[in-house]
Amino acid sequence: MRGRGLVPWRRRGGLLPGFFDFGFDFDDFFDNFFNLQPVRADMRETEKEYIVEADLPGYDKNNIEIRFENNLLTISAQQDETTEEKGENYIHRERRRGSFSRSIPVPENVNGDAIKASFNNGVLQIILPKITPSKPSGRKIDID
Repeated sequence: MRGRGLVPWRRRGGLLPGFFDFGFDFDDFFDNFFNLQPVRADMRETEKEYIVEADLPGYDKNNIEIRFENNLLTISAQQDETTEEKGENYIHRERRRGSFSRSIPVPENVNGDAIKASFNNGVLQIILPKITPSKPSGRKIDID
């Protein structure tokens, strides 16, 4: 399941208890089936920076825009691709168009003037340097 935060508990029962309870998350199924999350992005932290990596296969780096404003990193891109194949007695054309925008909240400890980005083999990497270096917070929790 996708990380949606807390999911409300649904009380079983009603008119036909168990009849319509398939134990299946229809919302999650349709979101994954239609791929409503257009860009997969990972964010990790080091002592000196935050690193965001987003998969953008098929996109051209000239059609990608990155904005940083009010501790919000926004990645948007447009894709307009046309392929054509001609033979002796046929023409085959395909067109693919689309656009997306994804906003990622980032901590306040980012030096917005020193952000750098690179694009290689369909992977966009954005380096967000910290204003003051710090160790990633948190701790390892042992499993009993």
